[in-house]
Amino acid sequence: MSAILEIGKRKNVTVQVLPFSAGVLAGYSSAFYSFSFDEEPTVEAVAMDNLRGTSVLEGAEDLAAYANAYDLLRSSALAPDASAKLVRGILRSLKEDAS
Repeated sequence: MSAILEIGKRKNVTVQVLPFSAGVLAGYSSAFYSFSFDEEPTVEAVAMDNLRGTSVLEGAEDLAAYANAYDLLRSSALAPDASAKLVRGILRSLKEDAS
């Protein structure tokens, strides 16, 4: 988990934790990766792993649907600072439990 904190320090990476308290998000059924190739976080491609490999979506309707899902996830997640604080707290508790 400390790697998450290190990666979160990168200029082009934002780490946000979606806590269990956010509940089940409507329409969110599986993991996906959204890609933006610009400074702004716009969804320009979406990839999903499946049994036969990885599927990449680039159609306008697909991207709009996944952009909405991404926005819902991002707005439901903890802010980056709060996410880092939560991860640090979990790391501390894991170290205490190991002692």
